[in-house]
Amino acid sequence: MNFLGVVFKILNLLIFTVISIILLAKSHTINPVEEFFIICISGIAFLFPWVVFTKAKYLKTKNHLGYILRALFSITGMVTWIEALKSIGSNEATLISYLIPLFTLALAAVFKEEKINKIVFLSITLCIVIILFTLKLETLKFNLWGVSVALCSVVSWALYEIICKKQSYSEHYLSQAFYTFLFAGLMMLPYVIRNDILSKIIDHKEIGFLGALRVMNVVCLFLAYKFAPINVLAPLAFLRLVFMGIGSFILFQIIPSLSVVIASIIIVAINIYTFQIQKLRKNNANEIL
Repeated sequence: MNFLGVVFKILNLLIFTVISIILLAKSHTINPVEEFFIICISGIAFLFPWVVFTKAKYLKTKNHLGYILRALFSITGMVTWIEALKSIGSNEATLISYLIPLFTLALAAVFKEEKINKIVFLSITLCIVIILFTLKLETLKFNLWGVSVALCSVVSWALYEIICKKQSYSEHYLSQAFYTFLFAGLMMLPYVIRNDILSKIIDHKEIGFLGALRVMNVVCLFLAYKFAPINVLAPLAFLRLVFMGIGSFILFQIIPSLSVVIASIIIVAINIYTFQIQKLRKNNANEIL
């Protein structure tokens, strides 16, 4: 079962990279909120035939708060991620995104009302220091705004994945995708109406097909968490730089610098070590019980 989880997680990362690269290419003509709203609308349209075919029998849920929170973190995660790509570059933003697994561990402990493990705390601190040092080497002027929105994206995606993991056992994966798009679209609707974004949808209809990709991305994430535990999936985050590096080179002829690659390897190693320690502690605790 873990194998299926790994396969779906790799597909999730690959599809997310494709979406990110295309949105980055379009970001000079349309802002991130507008881009994500178009994705949500097209995602709902893509899933609507399934809703009709199943007579909406899978849409019955009592956990509306969970979907509202997921929609909120989905918006903040995607919008700040696109802004980070624009501000500090795709490979540098990807480097910061490697903090997501560690933040997921830390925030999961907080929600369980447990103390954050010292190893997790030290790992996060060390990774942040490595990231800041690497970014300082990469640029003459430190981009505080770009780093800030990238960290905001990290926290948002970590919270999103925690809620996603919790709901993956109780809700149909397509209904999860539908409700996430629906609530996200409704949240952005006041901004859309006030800024007359509806008229831009036709002008940027090519972004619409990303809605279908986003559906597949979300579904792959749900299935990954269904078939494998988070400690198995989290270390796969290192593939982000591989996929993003290939995509950036193909579209923008940008190659990850040696310092970014080395920093990525170190941070991934810290991630893997931390998750293995957590796994061993959990196994030892189970044996004692």
